[in-house]
Amino acid sequence: MPSYITDADLSSNQLAFCGGVAGVVSRFVIAPLDVVKIRMQLQTHSVHVKNNKQPIKYSSILQTLKTIMKEEGIRGLYKGNMPAEYLYLSYTMIEFWSYKELEQLIESNQKQIPETLKSFGCGMIAGSIATASTYPFDLLRTQFAIAQKNHRVPQEIMNIYKKEGYRGFYKGLWPAIIQIMPYMGLLFSSYDIFAKGFKKLRDSERVSSAYKPTHDMMSGALSGMTSKIAVYPFDLVRKRLQVQGTPIPWYTCFYNVAKQEGARSLYKGLAPSLIKVAPANAVTFMVFEEAKDFLLWFKKW
Repeated sequence: MPSYITDADLSSNQLAFCGGVAGVVSRFVIAPLDVVKIRMQLQTHSVHVKNNKQPIKYSSILQTLKTIMKEEGIRGLYKGNMPAEYLYLSYTMIEFWSYKELEQLIESNQKQIPETLKSFGCGMIAGSIATASTYPFDLLRTQFAIAQKNHRVPQEIMNIYKKEGYRGFYKGLWPAIIQIMPYMGLLFSSYDIFAKGFKKLRDSERVSSAYKPTHDMMSGALSGMTSKIAVYPFDLVRKRLQVQGTPIPWYTCFYNVAKQEGARSLYKGLAPSLIKVAPANAVTFMVFEEAKDFLLWFKKW
């Protein structure tokens, strides 16, 4: 039986199209908060030392937004947005295509797997495939977000290749995979639970079907926040590795941050990340579901 996320009447390619549309729209909405999160993540001050004399440039979400606007203008809030748009477009297309293919594979083998476990496993593997496939775009997004000068994508690609070769485009891949596996598993399984709960309420007419888009947004926001809190330290380590000149193992970076800056530092930038992830997933799943409904309507028309 297909999950709430997929549909028996839509193919993998059609779901990939829906995912691509959702990814592009949601990325544009949350681009400024993504820049804020990355700037805060990449500061190396200690958060547990009182009267820290080390200057803290980005201390809060609003202060960071104001600082970027003052120093770099509104364009500074969209630094790295083009490679990020490519990232979100390709990522969501590959992710939803993979999810559908994996779900069909499980069902074709007639495996009796609980729905929650199936959606967790499909989301985990689909997220890993999408992450590995699109990782260079993620790295470019991070590089542009912290740059004080404007660079062109081809120029930045050549700079990375000259300095570090092909491996330079995959710095921090392992913590990204380690992070994305539980994150996407939790995201898809929890979204399926929340969305099905709202569907039952609509089917029993306890709530109006006219609010379906709102229900999809709420399901996406809740599932995104729950998943992000669980895996956030790996996201921070991944960002640190992406901008470090000398490659080190991800677990060494994890240990260094905890030892030198305090364990709480592994959650630097969590607030803007949560503020970002809620609307991002809300918009992603709402647009995805609306695109699905449009394709289903178009096929019947």
